[in-house]
Amino acid sequence: MAQDTNAYSPARLWLKKNIWSLTSLAVVVLACFFIVQHFKKPGQMSVIESQAMDMTAMKPTRGAVPVAVAAAKEDELDASVTYTGAVQAFEDEDVYPRITGRIVAMPVYPGDRVKPGQLLVQLDPAVNSEYSAKLQESQYAADAAVHNSSIAKEELTQKAFDLDAAKAAEDAVLEELKQAQADLDYWTAEISRETSLLKTQVISQQEFDDEQNKYKQAKAKVKQMTSKLAQAKNARLSAFAASEAAAHHVGHIMLTAKEAQAAQQTAEITNSYTRILAQSPGVVTKRLISPGVTVSPGMMILKISHMRKVRVQAQVAPEDAARISVGNSVHIKNAANAKEEIEASVTALFPAADPNTKTVVVEALIDNVGRPLGAHGVSTVKNLGTFRLLPGEYVVMRISVGEKRAVVVPSSAIIWRNGKAQVWKAQGGSGNKTGSLYTCLMHPEIKSPQPGKCPKCGMELVPTTASGSMTAQLADIEVGLSNENETEVVSGVKSGDSVIYAGFANLQDGMPVVATDWDDSGPAKLPEASAVQHNRLDASNKFSKQFRIKDIYVSTTLETSGNARNNFVCLLKDLQGKPVEHASVNAKTSMPSMSMAGPNLSAEEKSGGRYVFTTNFMSGLWRIDLTINGEEISVDADVP
Repeated sequence: MAQDTNAYSPARLWLKKNIWSLTSLAVVVLACFFIVQHFKKPGQMSVIESQAMDMTAMKPTRGAVPVAVAAAKEDELDASVTYTGAVQAFEDEDVYPRITGRIVAMPVYPGDRVKPGQLLVQLDPAVNSEYSAKLQESQYAADAAVHNSSIAKEELTQKAFDLDAAKAAEDAVLEELKQAQADLDYWTAEISRETSLLKTQVISQQEFDDEQNKYKQAKAKVKQMTSKLAQAKNARLSAFAASEAAAHHVGHIMLTAKEAQAAQQTAEITNSYTRILAQSPGVVTKRLISPGVTVSPGMMILKISHMRKVRVQAQVAPEDAARISVGNSVHIKNAANAKEEIEASVTALFPAADPNTKTVVVEALIDNVGRPLGAHGVSTVKNLGTFRLLPGEYVVMRISVGEKRAVVVPSSAIIWRNGKAQVWKAQGGSGNKTGSLYTCLMHPEIKSPQPGKCPKCGMELVPTTASGSMTAQLADIEVGLSNENETEVVSGVKSGDSVIYAGFANLQDGMPVVATDWDDSGPAKLPEASAVQHNRLDASNKFSKQFRIKDIYVSTTLETSGNARNNFVCLLKDLQGKPVEHASVNAKTSMPSMSMAGPNLSAEEKSGGRYVFTTNFMSGLWRIDLTINGEEISVDADVP
């Protein structure tokens, strides 16, 4: 009975129940061991090995930096100076109202092309407005004045007729007076004769009395005609005075009519100001006030620019302006890296310096139509590519200043630090491959005097010192004339010297370099990894590196204090050595050897252009992908 109990003990029952599971587990473990031993790639570590691995032991070999090298040479230099400039419209038409009124219509909008005489703004209604009422009132006043002048002219004509009649009457009376005087003279002589005849009794008393009566009648007639002549003369003078008064009245009425006509013309002109019309062809570039707003003189409503031609102006230093003449060639870009370059010539030099900047304006007038405009006045600017440049746009102007034979180097080789020009020279020196010692990147403790494979991981051994027949040396120079491609070197470089014109952003004095072909994207052929491992922050360079991103010099430093406490610091300065403040500085981190991404970091800005990342990196090789004002660059840091 006891024997049966032992046969069915719990341990034996559990083993009997799970025998197949245990067998399967053993098979899986053996299979895994077999796969790991036979299929593990060279350099691949087990979990335990990776946990025990000292990241500081992964010291890369020191190598040479690939750079582009050119020889300084004596050559003819087509010198030029480069300045930033601004684009101005050929003419600007600022639209202002000349009267106070409410905008009831504005049929144009920025981008619309306009032609002379086209309606831009309507102030107040075309009818039933204050200005139209004043115009109608002035028209009525002018009509009334014209009517009054017609009446006055008719009155003047009548007075003229009366004056002519008075003159005629006076002349008639004068003729009658002359006739009466003639009769009086006749009878006076006749009475004298008749008196003598009466005394001699030749005639009778009756005959004498008849003759004497005729004499008295003639005498009375003369007296009557004399009085009548005086009356006729007075009538003529009265008619003349009336005529003169009528003439003066006509003159006054005519002046009143002209005044009314002038008032009407003024009202018409004032009423015309309610319709603001384009004076010349152009494009609407600004609308400052919307319809419905009451405006008054001095309030700008629209801006119209004449953009078929534009003026491109640069503020040029007097010493450079002295070398520029009208007709010199100008190359214009609407951005520093624009592919298209506009060729023009200098059309004007302003003969006065700005009192603030002490610079002189150099101007180039260019045709600005980039695409066909179509029928004028019936279209809107559909695309900014219609014009080559836009008013107010930032441009770069390269202005020719003449030719000179001089020692020249590529312009890209010139760097500026603290206001001084420098170049990197590539000089023969200490970068030669020793060939005496090889090591494994994954197992640096492996050393061999000959090339081969690592006995631990099977990876190819690499030389401890990479090839590099030249070293970099920073030299101070004095520059002269320059253009986009070449710059004159007055001192510091002589013809035949090798200068580095690309790839020098991360160089330091004495660093080995390798000349290689260079294109727009960098080296035409990337070097082996062993040739560039020296290009990092490590103890050999006191954890400090300098390089350049466009117009900014960047000095990077890893501040270490042990116990995973460290900071990554960027010091930013411009080409004149002044601190760059308020820059956008960010970073992404990773450990390339572990294929592991690190944290994304944001810099804390300190004074003097200093930006600090609190990194707290663990020991090992870290890659820091910096983004400075949108420009990216990578820095490796060998954290102790």
